[in-house]
Amino acid sequence: MKIKSNAASAELSSPFYKINEEFCKAFENYIATKNGKVKGTFNAWSYFIQAQIMTPKSWNLKYKKATYTSTGNLIFSSKKQNLLTLAEWSTPMAGSFNSEFSIYNKEGFEFIKNLFNSSKSYKDRKDYVFYGSSINNSFIENLLQSLDPLFQSGEIYSVVLKDDRLSISLRTELHHFETFESLLKL
Repeated sequence: MKIKSNAASAELSSPFYKINEEFCKAFENYIATKNGKVKGTFNAWSYFIQAQIMTPKSWNLKYKKATYTSTGNLIFSSKKQNLLTLAEWSTPMAGSFNSEFSIYNKEGFEFIKNLFNSSKSYKDRKDYVFYGSSINNSFIENLLQSLDPLFQSGEIYSVVLKDDRLSISLRTELHHFETFESLLKL
């Protein structure tokens, strides 16, 4: 496996270690089917894995999981855990005809809504806002249709096309290979 464990020996029997190991193995196997390159590390608390595939065009994929623990102050001794899980898919979009747009999940980007009044809801979804030029381009419509299951589940964090680069950010613990496969066909 090219994705390496950086776990302490005490973590190896943890069910969380095994879950993260399986996630990384599945990712590595998927990237191998695309003749891609993969690297990364994992343990019971986190993983950080990256890949690049070139077929049919260049895509960079990144998945990150991190468990942050914070302790309260001396008076209120509480221990809190926060979990961050994300995926980022990006590809160059040469020939995007200088189209630029952004779709954001309102929950994560509420401050943007307050800064710019030019936003509008994305396709009657009140939890997403759209910025930029209209999305009449058939490629963009097909892109958003491919991503629709992730819009419905609320896992899309942002979709940004800027400077001929498409970036899709998710907040998810899943691979979503089937959705990614549909993007490869665009």
